[in-house]
Amino acid sequence: MGHIRKLPSGKFQGIVIGPDGKQIPETFPLKSQAKAWVQEQEVKLARGAWRDPRAGKQKVKVWHERWEAARVVEPHTLRGDQSCIRTHVLPHWETWSLASITRLDVQAWIRRLVAAGVGTSAIHRAYNLFSSMMKAALYDEVIAVSPCRGIDLPPIAEKPPQWFTRDEAYAVLGELVEPWRTMCLTGIYTGLRWGELSGLHGHRIDWLRSRLFVVEVNTKSGIKQYPKSAASRREVPLTAEVIESLSRHMHGRDRDGVVFTTVTPGRSGRLLSDGNWRRQTWWPSVKRATYKTDDKVLPVRHYPPHVMRHTCASWLVQEGVSLYVVQHLLGHESHTTTQRYAHLAPDAHQAVTDAWARIAPPLHGTAASSAIA
Repeated sequence: MGHIRKLPSGKFQGIVIGPDGKQIPETFPLKSQAKAWVQEQEVKLARGAWRDPRAGKQKVKVWHERWEAARVVEPHTLRGDQSCIRTHVLPHWETWSLASITRLDVQAWIRRLVAAGVGTSAIHRAYNLFSSMMKAALYDEVIAVSPCRGIDLPPIAEKPPQWFTRDEAYAVLGELVEPWRTMCLTGIYTGLRWGELSGLHGHRIDWLRSRLFVVEVNTKSGIKQYPKSAASRREVPLTAEVIESLSRHMHGRDRDGVVFTTVTPGRSGRLLSDGNWRRQTWWPSVKRATYKTDDKVLPVRHYPPHVMRHTCASWLVQEGVSLYVVQHLLGHESHTTTQRYAHLAPDAHQAVTDAWARIAPPLHGTAASSAIA
């Protein structure tokens, strides 16, 4: 049973016995407050919903260790997160107690990061990690409310997608040798991510229906499957040119194995490394590629392999395919991601053009046209 005692200072201390048999004290200026607190704790103990009220006094550094040990993330993601936390989170927060952090404290921290010249992406990553820590503390009832709410973050400038014209795309394809030409042709006409393309298995290709199924993905930790509920797990149609090229490539190969692997003598058949493939195959081909237009020979723009995915989406949107269809083809979780391609739609500015045609009179033969002349 809990009890109350008066301290020499004149304050009142409420005491309850925790599940471990230890006394849990809390001090208040009024006896009524101490009594109410004891009653509240006893009700929670009886219901099995009691949490140690002192838990919120633990330091962020201690809570971070518990939180990190419980996380389920890919090893390469964990390494990046750990670096971000060491650099931007713990130096500021490690000595703070969890319950003492307010929303304004978090906002002030973000302001300091901005003033220190920390990059916008790094600030967002640091905040998201810290917010995740606080959310875990909230779920475990270590704190009553998360301080990470209503925080203003520096906006991330949205870059328009980089994409190849048809001349550029086929100029690069012309510089690639097999099997990389087939691989990039597939990438351009399916919009697969690099990991999806280099993790594609032969048995995921439906030759009769001209489809492939995105299930496995090649990561720095090896091949893994997308979760069944993820939008990334999807069916993608294949063009006749891609099917024919894939069929030639797969002739005599294991139909259940990974479609695109290393071809270096003595090291063939291994999973592709993004960095090595870029350096040895992609960048040399892009550097050599040129195309002709208006009697001029122009170099292909220096874009990374992810341009294949952007090119697929851009071409489809320009041909009038709806953003909704493109979203599901690319496996975007959010429609906002696909919205980046909206300006490429044939009718993207048609409403504005039609409005000006109705509002603005023709200039020919008017006083305005005479003034311009």
